[in-house]
Amino acid sequence: MFLAWNEIKRNKLKFSLIIGVLIMISYLLFLLSGLASGLMNMNREAIDKWDADAIVLNKDANQTVEQSIFNKSKVENTYKQQTTLKQTGVIVSNGKQEENALLFGVKSDTFLLPKIIEGQKVSAENEVVADKTLKDKGFKIGDKLTLSQSDEKLKIVGFSESAKYNASPVLFSNDKTIQNINPSLAEDKTNTVVVKDKNWKQKSLDNDLEAIEIEKFIENLPGYQAQNLTLNFMITFLFIISATVIAIFLYVITLQKTNLFGVLKAQGFTNGYLAKVVLSQTFIIALIGTIIGLALTILTGFFLPDAVPIKFSFVTLAIYGIVLIMVSLIGSLFSILTIRKVDPLKAIS
Repeated sequence: MFLAWNEIKRNKLKFSLIIGVLIMISYLLFLLSGLASGLMNMNREAIDKWDADAIVLNKDANQTVEQSIFNKSKVENTYKQQTTLKQTGVIVSNGKQEENALLFGVKSDTFLLPKIIEGQKVSAENEVVADKTLKDKGFKIGDKLTLSQSDEKLKIVGFSESAKYNASPVLFSNDKTIQNINPSLAEDKTNTVVVKDKNWKQKSLDNDLEAIEIEKFIENLPGYQAQNLTLNFMITFLFIISATVIAIFLYVITLQKTNLFGVLKAQGFTNGYLAKVVLSQTFIIALIGTIIGLALTILTGFFLPDAVPIKFSFVTLAIYGIVLIMVSLIGSLFSILTIRKVDPLKAIS
């Protein structure tokens, strides 16, 4: 480690270039991980707050809530804890701005309704509780909302915790309100039944219904898997780029020091010792690059607007940082193989 650090200090410019590239790679990697977490959260935030075990849908609905409609009596008292959920897409306007949102028809005492942070629960027809996302976009308590697809007008009476569903803000109303807007959701109908019951798989349902595990339901949300696969592919590719960059830089530096390694070997330094020097240098520059990249990422997070769907998990950042250092060490193996092939007699001749 001493020899490795001394060489880095004596060749600041050369090693600074490698560290600079690693900073950019780690910075982009950490930002992408935050973006991936943020986009995942946008899709599943409301569902995670349910803390449910399963969801019952019509088999012909392709696991999509809005396309699933069935009679509530088919699932009545089937599970230990269950509640109906009616859903319809709406475009709402408060006269100043327009927003795409989802309208949920739920009971006021249901576990589907997140914590109210301002105002009150729905107590009358055409009242809604909006999630915090709409508050951040300028909507406020008392706003009268017009709908593009209905003559009904809704009134915001409260705001809940942020509870986006499939990247859309949510308005929570009662069954009567959603029935007025979407007549197909009559009093005896529902889109789905959300279940809290660890033994849900043991319950029997009508042949035209199916119960789906919540995590599987989330994975089948429109665009969810494609989005995650794309971002994860980019993150994986960045790891590969990091290993490649380290390998190329260190390989070039090793070739430039072939004579030096030959002299060291002639003086009795073993291949194992020289390999440790290269690994130590790689660890130091990878650690410095990763820490600076992480610091820049956290600093950037303070200045990003709320509209950017980014969410940092320090556990994920730490794991990615460790993996980045490990792949950098793997990239240095090519240089170690080159050192092993150095012939002291040829190098000093």
